[in-house]
Amino acid sequence: MSTEAEANRQTVLRLMKALDACEEGAIRAIIDPKATWWVLGVGTLDRETVIAQLKQMLGAARVAETMILGTTAEGDRVAVESRGNFEFEDGRAYRNNYHHLFELRDGRVVAIREYLDLRVTEAVFGPVSAG
Repeated sequence: MSTEAEANRQTVLRLMKALDACEEGAIRAIIDPKATWWVLGVGTLDRETVIAQLKQMLGAARVAETMILGTTAEGDRVAVESRGNFEFEDGRAYRNNYHHLFELRDGRVVAIREYLDLRVTEAVFGPVSAG
């Protein structure tokens, strides 16, 4: 793996940890302000919408962990297969499987494509939209 690809992989892994912890400062430092985040079944979101939805949906989780099952990095693209486990004080549990494709430029994430089972998400949180 090239040095650039490994650096990008490490950046994405830091982002995944920051997303679990809802660490807004770290998320803003890694995701470019003009980045787009496309989610299967939802559409394209901007960075601010992603942060707001993350805080609303997962911010109150008492358990927030994403297990990385595998990564592949080539140049400016990093693919991550993962499984999320989020548990809430009210007894709800959100567990989903994901595949993310991250594109990076100059050490920052500029585009994300997220594949998940939207039915699982909506069963726990209700309808999800891009707005």
